[in-house]
Amino acid sequence: MTTTSNLLWGALAIGVVTGMRSMLAPTMVSQALAERADIEGAGEPARTLASRQVRRYVMPLAAGELLGDKMPFAPDRTIAPSLLVRALSGGISAAALAGARRQPILLPALIGSSAACLAAKVAIDLRKRYGTNAWVNAGLGLAEDCLAVSLGNAGLRRALQDR
Repeated sequence: MTTTSNLLWGALAIGVVTGMRSMLAPTMVSQALAERADIEGAGEPARTLASRQVRRYVMPLAAGELLGDKMPFAPDRTIAPSLLVRALSGGISAAALAGARRQPILLPALIGSSAACLAAKVAIDLRKRYGTNAWVNAGLGLAEDCLAVSLGNAGLRRALQDR
């Protein structure tokens, strides 16, 4: 596979993660990029997400979201403000991956944003269908967390591999 196709697959995976957990993807991308030695010459989205200032905020936001998602009062992820945050988060995270690879950022950003919106709808529909009570819903939320982390790790490996 080429660098571009790996990047696009990674952008798709990161977008899906963002649809499930809006702050998990930027947190994962931020951490992965901060560990790279060549980030100084990368594009602006990559340098910004890799910065210490951003990492200081995204990790607690992601942790709070992972906990809050299981609560019965958690807002619906498909309402307009939530979808907007997810689209921005997915697009910026995917653009940062492209910037780290010294690739154009527009297509990965569009893929990340679109995947985030679609995944938000699909994931919540599945949770609503099978999460018939609070305990089942919380269990499904934990399973969704595991899927999001696994998919995010796979997407990062793919997008940032050197082949």
